[in-house]
Amino acid sequence: MDSGTRFLTFTSILMLALILQVVLAVADQRDTPEKAAVEFAEAYFWLEPAMAERLCREIAPSAKADPVAAFLARKEQEARASGFAPHYLKQGLYHVDARTLENDGETARVLLRGERRRTINPVYGLVARWFGVGETHAVEETLLLKKEAGTWKVCGRPFQLLEG
Repeated sequence: MDSGTRFLTFTSILMLALILQVVLAVADQRDTPEKAAVEFAEAYFWLEPAMAERLCREIAPSAKADPVAAFLARKEQEARASGFAPHYLKQGLYHVDARTLENDGETARVLLRGERRRTINPVYGLVARWFGVGETHAVEETLLLKKEAGTWKVCGRPFQLLEG
């Protein structure tokens, strides 16, 4: 009888954990201004062309201009001028805190704070974090976001994307 009770308790806990995991996974799929800001910032500092997916129409790549390609070309030129390969400039974003300052349902302002560290590749970033190797730099930026076709997009002048 005792083993039956243990089995029932274990099974109940396992089922509760599974249900909780499903609920959390569904909740994570919801698009929010904070999630959009963090996804854009991570792609921006990792020098990923995928950052363009989170840009609003007014600054997104078009037939006339591609600000993402221009930014990545500037970064590549900067790396080569310093004698490094372009991937040397990749930075990971850590300890990220994104807070919505204003949100009217169609536009939002999000304050993004965190730290960035040269990462080069994911393993280097992980080891650097564990052992406190390498310099960290504070990140603090207020991003303007707009809702386009049900998805939050970054607008305005995010970080240094449009400079240069």
